[in-house]
Parts: sequence; C-alpha cells; structure tokens
Amino acid sequence: MRLHHLEIQAFGPFADRQSVDFDALSAQGLFLLNGPTGAGKSSVLDAVCFALYGSVPGARQAAKRLRSDHAAESVAPEVSLEFSVSDRRFRVERSPAWDRPSRRGSGTTTEQARTLLSERIGSDWVQKSARNDEAGLELQSLLGMDKEQFTKVVMLPQGEFAAFLRADAKPRRELLQRLFSTARFEDLERLFADEGQRTARRLAEQEGRQRHLFLRAIDEAERHDLAAADLGADPEAPDAWAASLQSLSLALAERRDAAALESTELAEQSALADGALATLRRRRQRFDSLAQLRVQRAQHQGRAEEIAEMVELARRHDQARGLAAHLRLDDEAVALVEDARAGHAGALDRLRRNAMAGEYLDVAPADEGDGPDAVPRDALTRACTASASLLAVLRAALPDEQRLRDVRTGLEALESTIRRLDERLDEAREGIARLQRQRADDAERLVPLREAADGLVHLRADLAAAVDAEETVKQYGAARKRQAAADADHALASERFLTLKEEWLAKLQLRLEQAAQELAEQLQDGHACPVCGSTEHPAPVPQPGGERISLDEEQAARRLQAEAEAALQQAREARDHGRLEVAQLAARGGEAAPEDAAVSTRDARSTLQRAETAEAECAAVEERLRRAVADEERTGELRDALREERAAAGSRQSSLADQDAELSQRLAGLQADAPSLAARIDAVQRTHDDLDRVRETLDALTRATSTRQENAQRLQDALHGTPFGSADDARIALLPEERSASLAATVKEYELRGHRLDAAWDDDAIRETLREEEEGIATPTDDDERLAGTSADDLRGRAHRAGIGAEVLGHSVAQLESYARQLADLEKDITPLREEAQLAAAVADTARGGGDNLYKMSLATYVLASRLEQVAAAATERLLQMSDGRYQLVHSDATAGNRRSGLGLNVIDGWTGNRRDTSTLSGGESFMASLALALGLADVVQQEAGGLDIETLFVDEGFGSLDDQALEQVMDALEGLRSGGRVVGLVSHVPELKQRVSAQLQVVKGRQGSILRYVEQPVSV
Repeated sequence: MRLHHLEIQAFGPFADRQSVDFDALSAQGLFLLNGPTGAGKSSVLDAVCFALYGSVPGARQAAKRLRSDHAAESVAPEVSLEFSVSDRRFRVERSPAWDRPSRRGSGTTTEQARTLLSERIGSDWVQKSARNDEAGLELQSLLGMDKEQFTKVVMLPQGEFAAFLRADAKPRRELLQRLFSTARFEDLERLFADEGQRTARRLAEQEGRQRHLFLRAIDEAERHDLAAADLGADPEAPDAWAASLQSLSLALAERRDAAALESTELAEQSALADGALATLRRRRQRFDSLAQLRVQRAQHQGRAEEIAEMVELARRHDQARGLAAHLRLDDEAVALVEDARAGHAGALDRLRRNAMAGEYLDVAPADEGDGPDAVPRDALTRACTASASLLAVLRAALPDEQRLRDVRTGLEALESTIRRLDERLDEAREGIARLQRQRADDAERLVPLREAADGLVHLRADLAAAVDAEETVKQYGAARKRQAAADADHALASERFLTLKEEWLAKLQLRLEQAAQELAEQLQDGHACPVCGSTEHPAPVPQPGGERISLDEEQAARRLQAEAEAALQQAREARDHGRLEVAQLAARGGEAAPEDAAVSTRDARSTLQRAETAEAECAAVEERLRRAVADEERTGELRDALREERAAAGSRQSSLADQDAELSQRLAGLQADAPSLAARIDAVQRTHDDLDRVRETLDALTRATSTRQENAQRLQDALHGTPFGSADDARIALLPEERSASLAATVKEYELRGHRLDAAWDDDAIRETLREEEEGIATPTDDDERLAGTSADDLRGRAHRAGIGAEVLGHSVAQLESYARQLADLEKDITPLREEAQLAAAVADTARGGGDNLYKMSLATYVLASRLEQVAAAATERLLQMSDGRYQLVHSDATAGNRRSGLGLNVIDGWTGNRRDTSTLSGGESFMASLALALGLADVVQQEAGGLDIETLFVDEGFGSLDDQALEQVMDALEGLRSGGRVVGLVSHVPELKQRVSAQLQVVKGRQGSILRYVEQPVSV
C-alpha cells in the first residue's frame, strides 16, 4: 500500500485546505515531517488514519472533536486521500459529524458523517460506495488489516514500543493479542476447560448418585430401628458400601420372617372372635325385630276407623265426578259476568269524569246505575265516529306544528350566532389595529440594533486573538522561569560531569600505569609469562608505592562519568527546549505586559458581549415583525370571512321570521284552548278511548250474561238422577284431585301394610325368637355386645398391624436388594468415567499453564511467544546494523518467580557475550532496540496479513536520544528500508535530521491555524 496525495480542510489544527503530495516527498525514498511541538505533525498522521478507518489513533479519538477551532463556522471538515494497493488506485473522502450554523434563524444543525470511496479506472474516478459502513468494510478488505494493526505497522510510534520493550508479560500479551489474533487458541483453552468441568460434573453426579443410594439404604434400615453403625456401615467408605448393603439386607430379612409368623397367628384368633361377635349380634337383632313387629301391629289396628271415613269420602267423590264439567262451566260463566260488569262500571266512571265527552255524546250518561242502559250503544257509536274524524284532522296538521318549532329554534340559534359574529368582528378590528401599532414600533427599534450588531464575526476573531495573546503572555512568563531553572540545572550538570570525567581519566591513567606492576605480581618461576611465554622472569617490575587503582574502581568511576554525561545531555536538551520555547513565545508577543493583555481581553469580551446581545435582540425583533405581518394577514382574512358569515346569517333570520308568522296563524284555530296541537290531539284521543272502552265493555257484559244463563240450564238438567239435591251439594262432595289421590294412596298403603305384617309374623326368624321366649332365653344386652366387640376389635387391630409390619419389612428387604443392584451398575459406569475425567482435567490444566507444564505457559501464550520469537528474529536483523553488530534481541521463555513464562525479551551484548534484560539498555540503545522491534513487528504482521506489501512507513519521534554515531547507524538502517521502492517518513523536530533529509514536509503553526509546506534543501554531509 502506497500513499499518493492527501488533502485536509478544517481538521485538527488546519483551518484552510492543505495538500500533501506524497509522490513528490517519496522521490528519494526518505522524507522528514517536522515542525514545533503542537504544530500538528501527529494530526497529519491522524488525517491519514481517519481517511482509511474513520477514526484517529489512541486517546485522541476519545475527544470526539476533530473539526478545527480555527476554521470558519460554515466550513465543513474534510479529509481526502489517494492511495494505491498493488496496481489499483483509490480515493477516499471522509467528513466527520459536525455542527454547522442553521441556514434559517440562529442555532446549529448536526451534519452526519459521510464517506465516499472511488476507484480510478482509466482516466475516470468511478464511485464504489457512499455509505460509511460499506466503505469501511471495503477499505479494510483492501488494506488487509484493522486500525490497530495499521497504527502499529504503518505508523510506528516509538514511545509505545519503548514501553513494550521494558514491559512485563501482561502489557506485551495485550499488544500481541491485538495484533495477532489468538481467539481460536483461547477457544481451545476454554474448550479443554469446559470439557474438564463437564466430565468432572458427570463424575460428581454419578458418585453423588452412589452416595445417595447408600444413604437411602441406611435410611431404609433405620426406619426399622436397625442402626447402620452396629453393622459397620460407613457412608465415608465407598469401597465397603456393597458389603454393608448385603449385611443390612440379611438383618432385615430375619426380622421380616419373624413378623410374618406372628401375623398369621393373630389373624386366626381374630377370625374366631369375629365369628362369635356376629352370632351375638344376629340373636339380638332377632329379638329387636320381634319387639318392633308387635308395635307395628298395634299401630296398624288403631287406624281402622280413620281409614273407613276415608273410604266413604272417596265413594261420594266418585259419584260427583260426573257433574264436574258442568259445575266448572257454571263457575266460569259467573266469574265472567262479574268481570264484565266491573269493567263496564269502571269505563262508565272514567267517561263521566271526562269533561270533553259531552262534545260528542248526544245523550248524557245516567247518574245512577252501571247497567247496560246507562248509555245507549248507538249514541256511543256516533260519539266514537265523531272523535275519530277530529283526530284525523288534527294529526294531519302535526307537521306544520313541528315545522313551527324548528323555525323558532332556528331563529334562537341565529340570534346567538349573530351576537357571536358581531363580537368576533370587533375583536378582529381591534387586533389589526394593535398589530399595526406594534409593527411600527419594532421597525423603529430595528435600525439602531442592526448598527450595534454589525461586525460580530470580526469581534469574535478579535476576542480569540486577545485571549490567545493573554495566554501567550502567561506562557511566556512561565517559560522564562523554566528556562532559568533549566540553565541552572545545566550549569550544575556540566560542572559535575567535568569533575567526574577528570576523576575517571586520572584513575584510568593510574590503572594503565599500574598494569605492568599487576602483571609482574602474578609471575611465578616455572610458569609461562602471559605476554612473552617465557618461564624465566629475570627482571620483573618492582612493587610500586602509593595508592593502587583496581579494575572495579576504574569501572565505577567510568560509570559515574557516563551517568553524569547522560544527565548533562538531558539538562542540555531541557535548556535548549526552554530557550526555543521562550523564543517562540516572544515571537508570538509574549513579552507584552500581562496587565495590558488582560485589559485588551476584557475590552474585546465586553464589546463582543454587547454586539451579541444586540444581535440576539435584533433577531428577536425581526422574528416578531415577521410574526406580526403574518398575524395581520390572518386576522384580515378572518375579518372578511366573518363579515360574509354575518350577512348570510341576517338573511336567514329574515326568512325564518316570515315562516313563523304564517305557521302561527294557520295553527291558531286547531289548538283551541290547548297549549299545543299535540296536547289537543292527546285530549281528543283520551276522550275517544274512553267512549270506545265503554262500548267494548257493554258488548262484553251482554255476551257474559247470555253465556251464564245457558250454563245454568245445562247444570240443572245434569242434576236429575243423582244423589245430590243441589249444585252446592255436588260441589261439597267433589274433592280436589290432590285430595282424592291422597285418600286413595293412603287406603291402599294401609291395606298393603296389613298384608306385610301378616307375612312378617310367619317369618322363620320370628318363629325361632318366639320359641326362645317360651324357653326362657334372655335377650342379649348392650354390655354383652360391647365386650364381644372390644375383644374382636383388639385382635383384629393386632393382626392388621402385624401384617403391615411384615409387609413393610418385605418391601424394605426388596428395596435394599434393588439399591445393591443399582450401586453395582453405577460402579460399572463410573470406572471409565473416572479415567476420562482425570485425563480431561490434566489436558485442561496443561493448556492453561498448570499441571505438568514446566514453563507455566498457556496455549494462547505459547502461540504469542512463537510470534514474539519471529518478531525478535526480524528485529535483530536491523538492530545488528544499528548497533554496529553489538546487540541482538532474543525471545525468553524463562520463568520469574511464580509468574508464568513465555513473553520475555532479552538482549545479547556481542561485546561481552552476556544475556541481560532489555531494561538495562541506555536511552539511545533503547530507541534503536524499540525501532528495530517496531520494524520487525511490522514485517511479521505484514506476513500475517497475507503478504501485503507496505510501501509507505512513518517513524514517529525518538531520534533526539541518539549520538552522532548511533544516529548515523539508524539512518543507514532506515536507508535500507527504501530497497524495493519502500518510502519512509520520519516524524521529528530534531535539528540534525533537517540537515540529513532533503525532502521535508514542514508544519508551521500560527494564531489562525497551522499550514503545511513542502521544502527540498541540500543535504549536509
């Protein structure tokens, strides 16, 4: 993957559109991205990462604010990147979500994030996707790596890899897991652990079943007071459970046999006692039956006279039954006549109370008597006809009365509507006048407000500039203090370094002078000289005088001098950084007086606040004017509509008044004295009904009287030839059906009971009881039966309990035998399961780094260790070049105390041949090692991504810790990365690199935002 062109607008510190031509920067294969601290070097890399992945690296993404604060409010943040993968060229354009000013009114509107991915085919750009998610998936598929891998492979942050170099196993594991997916191996670890837990649970379940069976067997034995401990049964000894169950079964079997024998004997005794009790109860029952039979015969003979009377009543009822139909008809005719006479009397009484009846009757009803002659029938017929004719006329006029009511209701509604319309018209006229006055006042106020709000954008810029200037003055004062402290620290560090260096050189000189003397002290006659090989030593150097300097002392002085030199370098860097910071702040106006800067800020803020207040009030007045115009238009339209509606209502009111006068005149003659036509119709209808009712009841009375006379004659004819002298005698003899049926049933039941008593007296049991009375045998008493019953119940209960006990013991013996069989079957299943559980636990323990795993290394860690070993081998190739063949990075799987091994890193010093921890490297050595580690990690991740060719790399900071020789070696290694067309971008503000790299992309910061500038300068050698 190679970068070609980048454009940035309103992104990070860049306000205006900035362009980066990576093709021009990459012409020599190596370019420098430099600029002061905070100018925006990392923002260029953020823009590349945002274009490809839609987010920026690390903690900067958490800020969720990518748009530049320096850009104008309406300028959208955008990033456009052209890049190529293999022989395909793509362009991706992204814009993050941001708040733009609303096009109408005040406030802001959120613009959503957008993405546009295009591919160059021929000379045209062809759009591939315009959706954020779809374009993201397409880009990740093209690049072959996610954002985490991209920021570790293409953009090499040295600070992170220096920390990785010195970290312990946990941080290394986290980074390697993000770069090299070990999910499938972690799944395997979980699979092994789950399998071990599953088999362990199965084993525990089966063993629990065994234990449960044994405990149930003990409970079964203890139900019969058979203690398991007496037979040696121990729940904590699984090996003896089978034998213990057999012993319990034998003991219970013996008790079962004894209980069965006792149950048989008691059952025989209980049967004999039950037989004696049954015989006693039968004898007593026979004597009781004889006594009851004697009482029943006496009661039956006492009812003979009563039954004879009932027989006579039934005979007379049978004789009167032939006259029942005539009697019923006669009674019904009498009742019908009485009902008809009462109805006719009521109708006449109602007719006499009706004052309107005289208008239709040509004769008046008689004042005395309610008979059929009170009012002639033909007079009633004529009156009914006259009232019916008047009803027809009145009902035909009902619609006119309803129409009159509707007209008057409509008139009342119209009067209310006209009053409401007049009120609303007055309100509309007043509203229009009020809106016109308000509009004139607002238009007059708007002119000075617009003048006060003019130039708000410039005032905001002035306030931002004043705040920035005040902050610069504060930073300048703080920087001057830091510079003074840094100068003092540098002077002390320089003095200490010179002192320690003189001490070390003095000791080194003495050490060299004393080297021959030390050698002479070690010479022995007969032993070869380590210098010339001679076994004779005729003139060794004599013993010197004064202080002796050992190798350890000289090395200690050298280390102190080296530490002082490193401290001096740090102090020098701090001093130079402080001076540079002071100079930069002074160039930005930091030398001004703080009081003046604060006054300028307050004045600018006050002016801006007044302008913002005027602008807000101006917007409110303009909005009020717009609403007033709209309200005036709506109110005018409402007034016109109300006028039209008022005219239409007046016209309808006049029409309805004419109809009211016409209908009132037409209905006045028909209503008479009634309040309404409907009331008049109701009065006439009631009179008609009263007349018709009198006529109907008169006809009914006439018919009932005729029917009564006919039925009376038929009854007299039927009484001839009967024992009854009159109809009343027959009515007395005729009984109700229920009474007649009851008499017959009582007589029949009396006769049947007599027959049953006769039959019962001839029963064999009664005869035997009479014989026993003659023989003087006494009747059994309650005490005799109670004593026999108590004895039988006691024997029966004892036999029943003995049988139940024997049966329960039998069930318990069978249950214990079943438990023994189940226990044996479970043991057959548990043996292979126990072996499987042990194997699964051992495998899971080994996979997670326990058990027989000597290195305490989990499976996922083992895979990561393999990747780390590849990374160390790839890093060593470059570290050897950077360190002039001195250092190598090697993977270590050694344990450290109780901590697990697998992710250790050591460095081998080629000068001493010793292996040591990476934390012992100096600052410059750590930079070279971390850079080599980053490059090696990039190579391994590139291979993991399918051999994707990474043609553009960025190396971020860290060069300031190198001396000239180390910097030269690192630059040679970076030069080697350019082989095969690879481009390397160095991100640094180290001055030495500006002299070594000709193609440079400079970031220049200013108060209005940073800008990018391409510079190509001669390289100093």
